[in-house]
Amino acid sequence: MDIIKRIIKYRQLFIVLVWREFAVRYRYSVIGVMWAGLQPLSMMLLFTFIFTYIMKLHVSSYPSFIFYFAGLIPWTFFSQSLNASIPSLTNHYQLITKIYFPRELLPLSSIAAALVDFFICAAILFVFIVIYNIHLTWNVLWVLPLIVLLVIFTTSVSLFLAGLNVYYRDVRLASNFLIQLWFFMSPVMYSVDSLSTRVKLLLFLNPLTFIIENMRRVLLEGRGIVLWQMAFVCAVTAVFYIVLCRFFIKIERAFADVI
Repeated sequence: MDIIKRIIKYRQLFIVLVWREFAVRYRYSVIGVMWAGLQPLSMMLLFTFIFTYIMKLHVSSYPSFIFYFAGLIPWTFFSQSLNASIPSLTNHYQLITKIYFPRELLPLSSIAAALVDFFICAAILFVFIVIYNIHLTWNVLWVLPLIVLLVIFTTSVSLFLAGLNVYYRDVRLASNFLIQLWFFMSPVMYSVDSLSTRVKLLLFLNPLTFIIENMRRVLLEGRGIVLWQMAFVCAVTAVFYIVLCRFFIKIERAFADVI
C-alpha cells in the first residue's frame, strides 16, 4: 500500500513518465501504435502455421489462431513490462542521482505503457470474437479481476528485478533467458487441460498459468473459473506483492549511491 500512496502523491510526475514512455516508443515509428498488435499477431500466425501444417496439433474447438492470440496478449504484456522495467532505473541514473522521487515510478511507467498496448491487443481480439461469432456469457466479467491479478503480479516481479538490477547488472543480462524459460512454463501455445495432474500442479505455481488459461476459459469457452484456484492464486499474488514491493522500498534508499 505504501507504493500506491506514493504514486497518488506523485501522480503528476507519474503521468508525465507514462506519457514519455509511450511517446518515445512510437514517436518516430511509421505505423505508430499499430506495433502494439503486430508482435502478438505475428507470433499468432507463426504458431498457427507450425501447429496446423507442420506438427498438426489440435488445441481447441474454436479457431486455433484465436486460441494462440488470447494467450499471447497477457504474455506479451508481462514480457514487455519486464524487458522495459528491468533496465529502467539504471537507464535513468542521471535523474536518480540528481533529484528525489519515488524510484518505483520509473519501472511502473514502463508497465503502464505496456498496459496501453495490452488494451489495444484486447480490442483486436474482440474483433476476432465478433467476426467468428464466439458467444460471450456473463463469465466474461471474470476478465476484470484476472487483469488486476496480471498487473499486480507483473508489478511485483518487475520491481523486484529492476531493484536487483541496480546492484547486480547480471540481472539484465539474464533476463532474456529468464523470460524465455517463463514463456515455456506458461500455457501460451498449449492448454493445461491436456496435461497430467502432476504437471498441472507444477505449472500452477506460476500465477501466469492460471491467468492465461482462465482468460481463454471465460472469453472463448464461456466457462467460469474454479473458485478455489482463484483464491489460491490471489493469495500467492498478494504474498508476491507484499514481499517483493517491501524489498524494493527497503533497497531503493541506496539507489543514488550505488547506481
